[in-house]
Amino acid sequence: MAFASRVMDQFVTDFMQVAYRPDLGQVAGRWLRSVTEDELRAGYDALRHAALAHGCGYWLIDSRRRTNRSLNGPEWVLTEFLPRVQRELVKPLCVCFLVLPNYLQAVEAETDPAASPRAPAPGSPVQFARFTDEGAANAWLVQWQGASGWPGPAAGVP
Repeated sequence: MAFASRVMDQFVTDFMQVAYRPDLGQVAGRWLRSVTEDELRAGYDALRHAALAHGCGYWLIDSRRRTNRSLNGPEWVLTEFLPRVQRELVKPLCVCFLVLPNYLQAVEAETDPAASPRAPAPGSPVQFARFTDEGAANAWLVQWQGASGWPGPAAGVP
């Protein structure tokens, strides 16, 4: 899927909505259904284009409607895609994922962290966290946005 080089404020398909939120200084992505591998990559590419167009390193991704996550493991997103976007942004990247409670429980119970990394390395320029509550996710992003002296969170950010 190709994207114009102009500033992208919205990307909408039957599987994903992406919008830059200037009021929050965030890129927001909402998966609308389970996706194929090609759709997964197209959706994340839309997030990347919006972030690069706006120089935005703060993302909220709502994955609660994407229930076939076992078909599209998060390892590519966390270990390849997000680090690449961070390098392209040339600034820290903070991403919060809204997930269903049963998915969060499964990730937390995972005994092989390589299968689904639970947390980024301390001091990493890519930070991510998973939430089941959108308010808590936004609060986490706001704390990172207010952090000074990267890498590291503002007080109280896990």
